[in-house]
Amino acid sequence: MKKYILPLAIVIAWVFSAYSAETPAVGPAPIITTVMENGSGSNRVNIVFLSEAYTASMKDRFYSDAKLAIDDMFSRTPYKEYRNFFNVYLVWAVSQDSILSVVQYGETPKTYFGQFGGLNQDWITIDTVSRSFFSEKDPIVSVLVSNDPGSAGEAGQTTKVSLIGIAVVGSGKLRSDPNSFVPEMYASSCAHEVAHALAGLQDEYKGLFAMKPGQTEGRGYINVTTQTNPSLLRWKYWMDETVPIPTPSTEEYIGKVGLFEGGNAYANGWYRPQLKCTMGSYHPDVESRPPFCKVCREAIVKAVYKYVNPIAEFSFDVGDNTTTFAINPPEPTDHPLVINWKVDGVVIATGLKEFPVTDTEIGYGRHTLSVEVADPTEFVRYDPDKLLVKSKEWDVISIPLPDFTGDGMVDFNDFFEFADYFGRKALTKEVQKYDLNWDGKIDFGDFFLLADSFGKKI
Repeated sequence: MKKYILPLAIVIAWVFSAYSAETPAVGPAPIITTVMENGSGSNRVNIVFLSEAYTASMKDRFYSDAKLAIDDMFSRTPYKEYRNFFNVYLVWAVSQDSILSVVQYGETPKTYFGQFGGLNQDWITIDTVSRSFFSEKDPIVSVLVSNDPGSAGEAGQTTKVSLIGIAVVGSGKLRSDPNSFVPEMYASSCAHEVAHALAGLQDEYKGLFAMKPGQTEGRGYINVTTQTNPSLLRWKYWMDETVPIPTPSTEEYIGKVGLFEGGNAYANGWYRPQLKCTMGSYHPDVESRPPFCKVCREAIVKAVYKYVNPIAEFSFDVGDNTTTFAINPPEPTDHPLVINWKVDGVVIATGLKEFPVTDTEIGYGRHTLSVEVADPTEFVRYDPDKLLVKSKEWDVISIPLPDFTGDGMVDFNDFFEFADYFGRKALTKEVQKYDLNWDGKIDFGDFFLLADSFGKKI
């Protein structure tokens, strides 16, 4: 969206150039409202929409503006398929002024986050307010919904804050010409800006910059590059050998992954993976914002899995003869996760969220029980860090009822026989059956297990 608001941003910069930023106006304490909550904040990506330059009378407008952006975002792939991995909240913070309507020329607007003209984001206040509703390490992307068209198209991942990233979208409701407001353009900019903040994606549109001789990208970006060697491209896993490099920007190659010139606001020398993408430019008067390209789509899914662990939520229920292990993973909406339960490295059950372990099935002795959850999504082809594969394991000791005499009852006869071996090491098969906890010796640990079973019938 930056391509379309740059002139307006320049005008606003000039209007306020004579005035220094002031400390944001402190209004009533911000309040939070839940829009969508799919799990613990520590194991979801928490998207927090904050109001900026909305006065007290504009609360309903903020909620409707935010809802427009949220609905659009989660109608788009891959946010749509991974909506269960997100929590979404609205934070209502009252500003004294709205930026372009009530502020007279020559005055500095007093807004909660000190934002005016899209030029003076108060990262620290955004961070402080967002973080105040969550635990210290909960992953958060803050989206500042600014009642100012000049704020459109800003995003950042900054070390100054504890958030994953911050995105700023201008609702544009205060344009001098209300008819110029394009709801689809504003709403879809949210998906674009969140992708910047969450996944570190760059803009894929052309701009006014020109590459200088010998200039290179300087760092490896996910979705734009100056590299033209096909074997060195970061998205080579998505490329078809029949697509020429560089790739002509023609309809023939729409939907193909290649190397299309123009990106990162450069007209030449920089390349993007596909002809059209949510991270690129489009003409809102004649078309809708295109979907994410395959490379950006993959990056967003992988970013989600950096913060969401499908097996973080687990439990086990211990019964007399059966212990049930359970996981509660968030799942994509379009396909199931692959779940494998293993005993000593051998898969013995698949597709189950609950796995019962019984003595007779697992076998007596010490075992390693593990569960592995993998996402087989077609959205990801390259995952060297195994972000989409998570596993957890437990040490399990399966203990038989200590009926040493074989009379079908755990009683004093078994106790007396056990006592004969107390204090010995379990070096032979004869002695090992008294080592109930499989720690190599017959001691009080085994005695307590015997006591727990005393009086039971086999």
